[in-house]
Amino acid sequence: MRRTGLAGVVVVVAGIAGQVVAQDRPLSADFAEVYRVGGVNAPDWAFFTGRSPTGFDAAGNLHVLDMQYPQVVIIDPRGRLVRTVGRGGEAAGEFDAAADIFVWRDGRFVVMDRGQNAYQVFGPEGELEHYVSRGGGTGLFTSFSNERARMRPDPAGGALIAQGMPSFMGDVLSGVFEQMAELTGQSVETPEPGVDDRGLERLDLTGDVVSATPILRTWRVPRLEAQEELSIEDLADPSTLAGIMNLVRYFEPFMSWDVLPDGTLAYSDSTAYAIKLAQPSGQVIGVLRRPIQAEVVTDRIRQATIDNELRELEEGMASAESETAALAGIFAETIDDQRRLVEERGFYPEIQVVRGVEATWGGALWIQRRGEDPWDDSGPIDVFGANREYVGTFAEGETEMPAAFGPGGLVVFWEFDELDVPTIVVKRLPEEVR
Repeated sequence: MRRTGLAGVVVVVAGIAGQVVAQDRPLSADFAEVYRVGGVNAPDWAFFTGRSPTGFDAAGNLHVLDMQYPQVVIIDPRGRLVRTVGRGGEAAGEFDAAADIFVWRDGRFVVMDRGQNAYQVFGPEGELEHYVSRGGGTGLFTSFSNERARMRPDPAGGALIAQGMPSFMGDVLSGVFEQMAELTGQSVETPEPGVDDRGLERLDLTGDVVSATPILRTWRVPRLEAQEELSIEDLADPSTLAGIMNLVRYFEPFMSWDVLPDGTLAYSDSTAYAIKLAQPSGQVIGVLRRPIQAEVVTDRIRQATIDNELRELEEGMASAESETAALAGIFAETIDDQRRLVEERGFYPEIQVVRGVEATWGGALWIQRRGEDPWDDSGPIDVFGANREYVGTFAEGETEMPAAFGPGGLVVFWEFDELDVPTIVVKRLPEEVR
């Protein structure tokens, strides 16, 4: 329990009582370990530099995008190297600023490269199949305007399912990207606006340029929008960006979603425990519920939340002071503005129950709830089977969400030692939670 003082303890106890009405059916996270790769003594191909994007194919091969090296490392179901794909560079098949990987079940995979503003599609043997422009000009600044909040591979292959970025972020940052591109001699062509963070679209990767088709629009939280674009000069004042973030209130519900193996979309878009199931066309066909209610925000919760934000602000300033004097100076000049913005930020009236939605390889759903503290996203994880029936719950701290789900119950977790050197740990889930 976090050290929030008496008021914080009251908030925590009241929160637990308010959010847990249903009786959880306990699940054990004693998963069998299959293999591990990485660590300080790892071979070069397995010496990863951080938590990297991962994905499985139907053969159980794990694909890991090492963004720093950069290359794709493919590991077989026994933890042995199959091959590495790619290298640094600006040609097709090379990676300029590789940022994400998406693996289709047949072994084909896609690397999203910000530096080339493109999706590169590779075959099962690691050969480059084709190169798909993300649209607009080239370079990082145009690529940033093509960003999505989250993407998942379409189970049917040949496409990705994507969630857009918050509309206010695009509105205020587009001017900055244009100015920075101009200063560096890059060309910027603003792409056609797509869905925002409350919608999903299908990105067709079969052509030379990506083609986006909106498929789902969810409930939208009423919100004030930014009034004007930012300039490079505005970014010199950290309080400016903090002020923009204040457009989003504390506890404002966000959209969590994933794609099931048959293409069904599963998503949460409100404070309620309601996981909506929609056809690939976007038509809602069902809702999964548990009798767990959203908690009402009280004055005690407001104060505890502000205290927590101020504490994190102070810790950030202390960290900056330990890094460089220049960084510490920037924080010191704006700390009063930062505190004021923390205290002035508004509150949504309820606290969202669902904080994460993940689909397993076999069609089950893992639903992460809020934690003990109202602002904690890492709470208990409920499991619904492929038949849409509630299976049970992993208690808070029992397990984290896997980085990827694979065939036969394979899942990926990342572990870090005292030096922050990562190790990939692949485990196998029992039948009931696959």
